[in-house]
Amino acid sequence: CVEAFKEAKAAGFRVGTNSTFFNNDSPQDVIDILTFLNDDLKVDAIQLSPGYAYEKAPDQEHFLGVQETREMFSKVFAEGRRKKWRLNHSPVFLDFLEGKRELACTAWGIPSYSLFGWQKPCYLMSDGYVGSYKELTETTDWDKYGRGKDPRCANCMAHCGYETSAVLATMGSLKEQIRAVRM
Repeated sequence: CVEAFKEAKAAGFRVGTNSTFFNNDSPQDVIDILTFLNDDLKVDAIQLSPGYAYEKAPDQEHFLGVQETREMFSKVFAEGRRKKWRLNHSPVFLDFLEGKRELACTAWGIPSYSLFGWQKPCYLMSDGYVGSYKELTETTDWDKYGRGKDPRCANCMAHCGYETSAVLATMGSLKEQIRAVRM
């Protein structure tokens, strides 16, 4: 995989990663991985997400809870470290991971499509499939999903549901827009 990254970069391709972290990863492990991806592999866009215990996941014991996620990312991002990595996230989402800000889930913002159709409400939950994006958006009761609404969402802080919320919060605030540009 590392060699493939290097070859893709050498050929002029943009390379992005998506790393999920679990409760058996220490903050130092996360720092080391992000630094390796950023400094050694020169990945162009790094996405990260706390592991979330969705229903179909085979290993339920290593997922992070909300408090564990906040504690981990507060340590990972301490001392201004988050600014040194090429993270492909808004500052508002990173604040959310650290527990500095609350956000509601916006699952419709990053929908999932497969051979079965559009997955309701997000790729982490299996409440059925529909045939069109229009049907997904018009027939899904979005207000019943998210932390505090559906028990399956209790520990979810995944970017698929919360980065859209963070972008909407950014676009609704001149201060956050300026902050995002400076990042």
